[in-house]
Amino acid sequence: MKRGRKSRYEQKILLNKKNIKSMFEQGATEKQVYKWLGISADTFYRWKKQYPELSELCKEARQKLISDLRGKLVERAMGYQYEESKTVTKIVDGKEQKVTETYTKTALPDVAALNLCLKNYDKENWANDPQMLDIKKEENEIKRKKAEAEDW
Repeated sequence: MKRGRKSRYEQKILLNKKNIKSMFEQGATEKQVYKWLGISADTFYRWKKQYPELSELCKEARQKLISDLRGKLVERAMGYQYEESKTVTKIVDGKEQKVTETYTKTALPDVAALNLCLKNYDKENWANDPQMLDIKKEENEIKRKKAEAEDW
């Protein structure tokens, strides 16, 4: 068993792993995390290099955030249904009663989200400037032919 006081790394990082991960998953920046921990940027980045588990923790949490954001973007692009409820006061048998009404609503597909998804997931066939796609395809074909010619 190790004796004595815990190192600053143990005090700041190891005891706060769950909080750090949660902060990154909720969209916090590294600056917000190291300020919350009460350490300097230099210390945080030095520890990231020195302790691979800290670097991995930051990376994994960020990947989860990116995955969640990607899912929400696709959901927004495709449209989705959601429930909304409101409480209204109705008169029933001469008495006021509060009644909760629940509605199923539909969020229509979002054109901007659709465009962004297609530009990222179908790069070969989708762009803001379709002529640029043709030019890039021709450019790649010329490069391929040139590379083949140089091999002969």
